[in-house]
Amino acid sequence: MRNVLSYILMFQLLLSVDYETEIQPIFNAQCGNCHLGNSSAGVNVANYQNTMDSDIVVPGNAQASSLYDRITRANSEAGDMPPGNAELSAEQIALIELWINEGALEEEPGD
Repeated sequence: MRNVLSYILMFQLLLSVDYETEIQPIFNAQCGNCHLGNSSAGVNVANYQNTMDSDIVVPGNAQASSLYDRITRANSEAGDMPPGNAELSAEQIALIELWINEGALEEEPGD
C-alpha cells in the first residue's frame, strides 16, 4: 500500500491540482454536512472564495494550515475532521496537501 501511495504522490507532483474538479468534490462529499451552507465554526467550504475567506488555508504551507491539521488528526483526537469515523482517505489528504503546498490556487496555472 505504501508503494502505491508513493507512486500516486509522485504522479501528482507532475500535475497541478485543480480546485474545482479535485478539491471541491472532496469538500462537498466529506465536509458538506457541516461546512457548506450553515458554516459550522465559521468555516464555509461551499466554494473557493468561501474556503479562502475562512482562513483555514495558508497558501504554500500545508503544515501551517488549520485545514490540513484538522484532516490529519487521529479520529480520537479533539477537533479531528471530519468528525467520527468518516475520515478522508490517504489519497484525499495527499491531494489537499499538494493543493495547499502548490499555493492553494483556484485554477491550474495556465488555465
